[in-house]
Amino acid sequence: MVSKTPPDKGASAGQDDAPTRGQPRFGGFPIEDATRHLSNFYAGAQPDARSVAYFRTTRALVVAARRWRKLANDKVRSVGQSMARWETMYLLACARDDLSQRELARLIGVEGPTMVQMLNALERDGLIVRSQSQVDRRVVHNRITEKGREATRDIMAITNELRADILQDIPPEKLAIALEVLEQIHARLDDYC
Repeated sequence: MVSKTPPDKGASAGQDDAPTRGQPRFGGFPIEDATRHLSNFYAGAQPDARSVAYFRTTRALVVAARRWRKLANDKVRSVGQSMARWETMYLLACARDDLSQRELARLIGVEGPTMVQMLNALERDGLIVRSQSQVDRRVVHNRITEKGREATRDIMAITNELRADILQDIPPEKLAIALEVLEQIHARLDDYC
């Protein structure tokens, strides 16, 4: 589903303003509009090229992640799940050992209370089990159940199909470069949080 952009001021009523599939876009807008928006933001004072590249890169990451999450959430809703639930279950399914609430919150990048709500819901649905640590009674360990593994596989099947649909026209060598860059960004982010 492609969202429509606002029509140009000179566009006539009823004119199709839907973007052409494959047209270069940035943040949901045609590249020219995105460039104009940035210029308007800086009120005519043009930032240096490096600042523009940094801004466009981080903005593209944020917008792509947000749009991916919404689209994926819409798809996995058909099996009664969400990407937030999948992310938690996926980490538990891949972990060698049980993970604490604190570890999960750190890995996902959410606050403790948000993580507690998620874990309570997953436990209530029988997707994880929680047990108090024998060493430190303040720590609760979380482990995925077989029902949780099944739900994780169901979500993965849906999102694998979606990934293939979205990424199919991008040459493998470009995907490899994108992945390498994203891994470098993740490594830098690890230095900050």
